[in-house]
Amino acid sequence: MSTNHLNTDPARFAELGYCLFPDVLTAAEAGDLREMLEQALATPLPQPSDSALDRDSYVGEPHVRDVRWLDLCRHPRVLDAVESILGPNLILVYSSVFIKQPGSPVKVGWHQDNTYWPSVHGTDVVTLWLAVDPADAANSAMQVIPGSHRGWRELETVDSGDDQMLRRSVPVTAEQEASAATLQMGAGSLSIHDSFILHGSDANRSGRRRAGYTVRYCSTDTAWVDVPRHPHRVFVVRGRAGSRGDGYTNLLPGVEATPELLIGP
Repeated sequence: MSTNHLNTDPARFAELGYCLFPDVLTAAEAGDLREMLEQALATPLPQPSDSALDRDSYVGEPHVRDVRWLDLCRHPRVLDAVESILGPNLILVYSSVFIKQPGSPVKVGWHQDNTYWPSVHGTDVVTLWLAVDPADAANSAMQVIPGSHRGWRELETVDSGDDQMLRRSVPVTAEQEASAATLQMGAGSLSIHDSFILHGSDANRSGRRRAGYTVRYCSTDTAWVDVPRHPHRVFVVRGRAGSRGDGYTNLLPGVEATPELLIGP
């Protein structure tokens, strides 16, 4: 699908549940991001705890393991995109890199993100998907079913079957699947989707890698994080922490991201 047919208007996010933001990073910044990923794959990032975060084609929570990734999560243009969707009061809660290697048969079935975040509560919660590599239909760009987030309800799941990254998926109708939008984008572009929207991706049929950095944000106006249950720090990156934000870490503009912030809950 051409990007001409994809939603690029934040004002339509409530209706459609997703929005594309082309060319948020410059070509040089996108190149730096690719280099950061290559370094992380060649030399795994420090573990913040005894539990292993990485697995094949996955880099877990790099923003709490390397300040460069943490700074990327609060890049002003990145946060401007998030603010256009969620408003001015933002917290950073998770991040990870998902990689589809060339010719990978692995699929990601239709699912909702909120299913996997038991410590996160509320409605205005989103995933930002930043393209490390160009993404298109051939190399398994993410697909979303526009409008499937409406009502904010957690849907029933079934076993996904073979060649699936996720063990559980949400069954969809043929009509829903036919309405799916393929989020084609160049490196340095990003999309934002609601945590309740149905989305997934096909096998990578191409000879090109497809890597995307997913970053999860909440509005403190309507969402909050149960800090004792959360695996790492929650960072306030713009605006106010909210009435339940006593345990969050201040990372507002002007606060330097230091290695000390990567240690401890």
